[in-house]
Amino acid sequence: MAIEKIETFCRVCESSCGLIAERENDVILSLRPDKSHPVTKGYACPKGIYALEIHHDEDRLNHPLKRRSGRSKAAAEFERTGWDESVRDISDRLQDILRRYGSTALAAFIGNPVAFNSLLSPAIASFCSQTGCRRIFSSGTQDCTNKFAAAEAVYGTSTLHPVPDIDSTQYLLILGENPKVSHMSFLSIANPMEKLKALRRRGGKIRCVDPRRIESADGIGEVIQIMPDTDPYFLAALLQEIRRIGGFRQEAIRSHGKNIEGFEAFIDRYPPERVEKVVGIPAGTIREVARDFSEAQSAAVHMSTGLNMGRQGTLSYWLVQMLSFVTGNLDREGGNLYALGFYPAAKSGRTSPGDPFFDSPFGPLRTVTGILPGNLLSDMILHEKDPIRALVVISGNPVLSMGGEERLREAFEKLELLVVLDIYRNATGEMADFLLPCADMLERGDLNLCGLGMQHQPFVQYTEAVVPPRFERKEQWWILARIEQAMGFDSVLSREQYNPYERIDRMLSYSGLSVAALKTLPNRTALLPEPAPGRFYSDWLQTDDRKVDCCPALFGEALEEAERIFQKLEKEPADLLKLITLRTPFMHNSWYQNIEKLKMAGHRSNPIHINARDAGRRGLEEGAPVRLFNKWGSIETAVRIDDRLRDGVVAMTHGWGNRETPGMKVARQYPGVNVNRLLPTGAGSYEKLSNQAHMTGIPIGIERIAAAHPASDETG
Repeated sequence: MAIEKIETFCRVCESSCGLIAERENDVILSLRPDKSHPVTKGYACPKGIYALEIHHDEDRLNHPLKRRSGRSKAAAEFERTGWDESVRDISDRLQDILRRYGSTALAAFIGNPVAFNSLLSPAIASFCSQTGCRRIFSSGTQDCTNKFAAAEAVYGTSTLHPVPDIDSTQYLLILGENPKVSHMSFLSIANPMEKLKALRRRGGKIRCVDPRRIESADGIGEVIQIMPDTDPYFLAALLQEIRRIGGFRQEAIRSHGKNIEGFEAFIDRYPPERVEKVVGIPAGTIREVARDFSEAQSAAVHMSTGLNMGRQGTLSYWLVQMLSFVTGNLDREGGNLYALGFYPAAKSGRTSPGDPFFDSPFGPLRTVTGILPGNLLSDMILHEKDPIRALVVISGNPVLSMGGEERLREAFEKLELLVVLDIYRNATGEMADFLLPCADMLERGDLNLCGLGMQHQPFVQYTEAVVPPRFERKEQWWILARIEQAMGFDSVLSREQYNPYERIDRMLSYSGLSVAALKTLPNRTALLPEPAPGRFYSDWLQTDDRKVDCCPALFGEALEEAERIFQKLEKEPADLLKLITLRTPFMHNSWYQNIEKLKMAGHRSNPIHINARDAGRRGLEEGAPVRLFNKWGSIETAVRIDDRLRDGVVAMTHGWGNRETPGMKVARQYPGVNVNRLLPTGAGSYEKLSNQAHMTGIPIGIERIAAAHPASDETG
């Protein structure tokens, strides 16, 4: 058979970059960027291309596996089983647990890759609905639920996130984001660095705010180095100064805003002179940014995980939205716009006003887009009166991706049933009773749904499966439907006819499209209108009165807590070190931990990054073995001198810690250490408004030790 070229797209991040796969006899020979793609135009980052390494990895899960040994044993023993047998056993055990304890005994954990699988969310919703599962956890509470919570409160919908009009703006403020390394989240954009360089070439200005002098800023803009976990105070001071110099656009506020008085009362607490010591930015610099933003012909703003993961991520996102709104840059060319795409997602996320909290044994709780605080997962499993007894994990690795690894392992040992759907036998999978092998992105059809409503240049693309799933791998929606069928529930597999894209077709019909129509187009891609101003307040804003809520009543407690946190920050010792997460092109979630090509010299572990001044004060040098510690845990690693970091800040890459993961040989050979052992967990470790875990700006101590743990060796 001749070599065929198949147009597809990447499902690693929101950009959905176009790819070309070459196949022969159902074997993929190569994967490369699609130069003919109308939007991504031959751009794709290495992580997308490395999807082929994952596809061919000999450590992939290929057959259903069943545990033979007890879960508490260090070395798990699994035996191969069949789909019919494993599904029957899982069904029987689930039904028994539900019969004995009720539906609160069942929980689900949903990992990051689920967002990039257009057929999976409805399958999860069906499974949870029919089993009565309401205890649902997600990786979202590690990176972005603050944005959903803030958008609900301010705009009346969790799915309205105005994106910066980079092509037209004259001033761009980027906070907590490193596009060169990890693209941009909640902004689906291919080759973001080229767009930023184009902005500079036409005379625009870019300012980045980050504790580290990020690579993205090299040659395109200045980095204002902030102390981590202090962003709400910087933003409040910035807004207070803009107001003082007359930068608020009163016409926009009167026409489209409400509760502006509460917002102004909050920012007035934090003038630049008061916050400069806490945020680590001189008052003069804050005033300069305020003046530049106000005087720019147009200005846009965007924030990402560096702010999301702080203690007050919802307040940070609220203030970012207010910065755009009160300066008249919301719904304006060159400001922040809603990117419609093929379907008005802003309407689908509309929420009812009112108090979302309910009483629980863990204090007042809420769900955000149906999700509970991930940092309470172990507590809910270990709870005496009503514990979780069965957990289904779908493309996730909570043992390593969340804070409190030791307590999670302790909790998972108590489960009566742990079912893991994944493409690898990861650290969480090592504790599973059943491991169910899933198809990867090259083995299933899909549509780029994830970036809907947040695309720089909206487009929609359909892809067929490049090759059929190898071995006994199955698509995840099929696995859940098969379990539903075995449990006697309604299952799409029991229907005479089933179109998995029926929901997608209904959404596409809004733009006069369908999956069938996409199949006939070049690249199977439809180019859609660019974001444009004029409809935000009339069509996309979802509050009952079509007003932007400038100070939601729901924020009352959080606004008072902000002052208490500020006063504590004022009293912190000057020599305290704060830990942030370091992004790198050589690690991305669990699936990239096992790629040999990414373990090149200098990137075979995750040392602690610290600048030379802070290292010298502590008698440390490059490669020094150290112990990092705080009240939540301790780890051992080695020092990496990094003068991109400001004083008082250290950084470490997550995604490591696979010493006990024999199912992933490369990851185990280069295990590194799990920095999330230093993160807080349990009650008080997450933002109450959003369930977002506190994962950045973590106080730590550092001390030299005799020799680093072998996991942290940086040998080449």
